[in-house]
Amino acid sequence: MDVIYANSELICSTNASINKCSRYKGQKTLKKEVTVHKWIKVSLIVLSVCLVFAFGGVCTLAILLSHATPLAFFNSDFSVPVSDQDQNATDYKAQFDALRHQHEETLRKLNRLNYSTGCALCAVHWIHSGGKCYYFSKFKMNWTQSRDHCVCLGGHLVIINSKAEQDFVNSNVKVTHWIGLNDLETEGHWVWVNKQPVNDSVEFWIKRENGIREPDNWTKGHPDGEDCAGLGHPGGETDFWSDAFCSLEKRFVCEAPAAV
Repeated sequence: MDVIYANSELICSTNASINKCSRYKGQKTLKKEVTVHKWIKVSLIVLSVCLVFAFGGVCTLAILLSHATPLAFFNSDFSVPVSDQDQNATDYKAQFDALRHQHEETLRKLNRLNYSTGCALCAVHWIHSGGKCYYFSKFKMNWTQSRDHCVCLGGHLVIINSKAEQDFVNSNVKVTHWIGLNDLETEGHWVWVNKQPVNDSVEFWIKRENGIREPDNWTKGHPDGEDCAGLGHPGGETDFWSDAFCSLEKRFVCEAPAAV
């Protein structure tokens, strides 16, 4: 019985050692697994941070490139952007010419239509007179802006070719208005917006009693002088022409062919 009891204790002791070793090995394996997972997690965090910084660098570079001046492109070896700009400019000009031709063709069709009906057609807010349509603005712009706005409306700044036309335009204004006359290209050589020079027999420059007449190209405060013409001046009558600084803001008169 004693032997059996001793053997039993030995067996129990042996089993306890095995269990203890098993628990130790299990704890060691778990510790290794936790350590590996921890390092994987840290590596992923570091990788994520690196990706964020890399993305930020790419975005910064894109912003800098988008705000780069044309000079930077000219000084570099990039020729494609310049070529693209030239191509775009050519395309825009072609589109503008096509629209202008379409507008002229539409006016010709309206002319033929209204010739048969005896009616004169002008756009809303335009006034018909002598085969033309006239637009008298209610707001002010400088001369260049006025010229461009008339083009956008389908016409041009008014070109006055007769005393009757001068009287008609004058009868519809009470303050100074821009007309389509300028000497921007050559001082003293006054031309209309269609590049035609003023007819000496049809000109209405103001003539003062002291012998001084318009255009006088006054340069006080404006070295470039007075290069654009308007009806009258801010403090006077409107039945004559006077030159003025093109940067001044005035009302303006547009004209376009009437559909008659």
